[in-house]
Amino acid sequence: MAEVRLIKNLKAILYYLDTPLLDFEIRERELIRAVDLSGGRYFPPELAVWGISYGNINAFFQRRTMKEGCMFYQEHLRAIGMERFDFDRYIRNNNGNNNLDNYWLKFPDFGAQCFRDIAEHNY
Repeated sequence: MAEVRLIKNLKAILYYLDTPLLDFEIRERELIRAVDLSGGRYFPPELAVWGISYGNINAFFQRRTMKEGCMFYQEHLRAIGMERFDFDRYIRNNNGNNNLDNYWLKFPDFGAQCFRDIAEHNY
């Protein structure tokens, strides 16, 4: 059975390296808030070319996830703390990162921080 890859609920800031790009919130598969923090600079293609919408944010994260049926798929899920696929949880557990580029997510209550935030907090 094919996995559903639609973001249901997600609240985060999209970063490129240490640059915040987009503060957004998706609730019940609807984009309820999107604040451009960078004037469109460094946006991924889905947002830079097609604009900011629920569908385009979802497409960006669909492109960043390992596909069902790939070699070592179950091992990959277990490595990020999942027994079965849940798209929202996958994005959170992986910080929105795919290790092939420099985009990642900062959540208000979970996950990684950019270096600048860590340095300000620790010094």
